[in-house]
Amino acid sequence: LGLSDKTVLVIGSEIPWVEAVALALGAAHVTTLEYGPIQSGHPQVSTMTPAVMRERHRAGTLGQFQVIVSHSSVEHSGLGRYGDALNPWGDLLTIARAWCVAAPDATMYLGVPVGRDAIEYNAHRVYGKMRLSLISSNWEQIHGEKQVEA
Repeated sequence: LGLSDKTVLVIGSEIPWVEAVALALGAAHVTTLEYGPIQSGHPQVSTMTPAVMRERHRAGTLGQFQVIVSHSSVEHSGLGRYGDALNPWGDLLTIARAWCVAAPDATMYLGVPVGRDAIEYNAHRVYGKMRLSLISSNWEQIHGEKQVEA
């Protein structure tokens, strides 16, 4: 997966399995972004809430990430299920903000439900032809399903 000696941003993770995998694959440092505060005692893992991330970005102390990972997270953004504000574009804004803190040669690993475009009440979104093209704007797809059912 190409994580050796790289800085990794994990978007949405209450149980740090993605962080553990990133470290096992040689990541230099992993930062987890989550709505609620999380404590980590690992020297290579730091955590922050969106408010802290915004403040660090404004202050110029955030830095850039070489790898961005989100698995089963952004499809919930903006639906209010996890205490976040209601926003129909919450998922798109999350990935757009990730692009803003990504290094020029960054890679993103994105795991979302794929099928027909849908919103399943406040549980999650399903990404079809339309929404998948929106959430992946700015990123070049290098692996995964190229064709999505209409």
